[in-house]
Amino acid sequence: MTFPFTKNIHYQNQSLSIEGCSIEALALKVNTPFYVYSQARLLDNITACKAAFDAHNIQIHYAVKANCNLHILQLIASQGIGVDLVSGGELYRATKAGVQAEKMVFSGVGKSRSELIQAINMHIGQFNVESAEELALLATLAEDTSDNTSRKLQVALRVNPNVVVNTHKNITTGQKGNKFGIDMDLALTLFEHYANHPSIELVGLAMHIGSQIFEVAPYREAIQKLRLLATKIQEKGGNVSVLDLGGGFGINYGENTPLDFATIAHVIAEETKGFRGKVAVEPGRSLVADIGLLVSRVNYVKESHPTPFLILDAAMNDLMRPALYQASHPIKEVIQNTTSATRSYDIVGPVCESTDIFASKYPLDTNIKAGDLVTFFCAGAYSAVMSNSYNSRDIVPEVFVNGQNATLVRERITQEALLQYEVNAKPL
Repeated sequence: MTFPFTKNIHYQNQSLSIEGCSIEALALKVNTPFYVYSQARLLDNITACKAAFDAHNIQIHYAVKANCNLHILQLIASQGIGVDLVSGGELYRATKAGVQAEKMVFSGVGKSRSELIQAINMHIGQFNVESAEELALLATLAEDTSDNTSRKLQVALRVNPNVVVNTHKNITTGQKGNKFGIDMDLALTLFEHYANHPSIELVGLAMHIGSQIFEVAPYREAIQKLRLLATKIQEKGGNVSVLDLGGGFGINYGENTPLDFATIAHVIAEETKGFRGKVAVEPGRSLVADIGLLVSRVNYVKESHPTPFLILDAAMNDLMRPALYQASHPIKEVIQNTTSATRSYDIVGPVCESTDIFASKYPLDTNIKAGDLVTFFCAGAYSAVMSNSYNSRDIVPEVFVNGQNATLVRERITQEALLQYEVNAKPL
């Protein structure tokens, strides 16, 4: 495994630090487990992303589902980046973070009536529609809420290009049989049917073929299919002025070479050459994954044959990815192992589920003991955002670091706080 250290997350005097803050010192102030993020790393990632895509006039919309912490959204908004949303809750958060409505794209396969009305009233920039049924509802709602002064709703059809991606089966989204997107032939029909609608305007095509994509070939194939469909639509008199090309760019969890922004931007530029319109991407994980750590303390070292168990105070409710996708997160001791003597452990949490396991036969310090701290790397994406209170466990806090300054940006959500929603029963 190639360990994904960065200049912002490193050992200093044999103790792990994030920017100018010692993880050990933070753990004394914030009880474990907790998440901690590097502001400098996030800004570096945003800078690299903008440099790659701005050079080809490709717009950027951050996929909020990767990490929706308000502090992170505010920083992203301050850099002029738009957002890709998949729920009314994310729309609310993005609004609170100061994202301009015209920079919002509302995606998602199952938007409710109330969510669509919320987005219509917000005058967001674009709807990515994923079914003929959703488009019919959106058209009806648009007519019902029209004030005859605002422009038509701008709509792109998310299509399913049926492209095979070499990734985990639970995070493929662009193959036949996935719930996402519209059949490409149906998209052509819908452009014709809604050509002269008074309240909505079909302006483009969207796609997202999956997550953790490390090869450009399937991405290139999907763009080519989108361009071919756009040509057919235009030949029949339709207007395709937007190509929304999704995200899913693979990052290094210690086992792969990342698919960097410059490479993706080059492929997009090649495959959209001659297209007269807006081209956009929706990176999420690739902006925030490597900014974050999950910090945990060892509860027990349980001797067992053939492999001892390292039982942590973090569990699957705090970090769901290993249980959901059999994902691997690099794990390191907070106090550096200077002897290099290691032992293999099965690293698990305390939740009463057999799937509460983070890693099998994982090498860590042979002398690690109860009370020691360990960290999960690349925990900035799809980690805290998925956390929950299963087994009546607290929802863990989040900390944001800027240089030597650390800020608590989500408090621990305790059982006492959660019970407030249960004790005050109300008759219906």
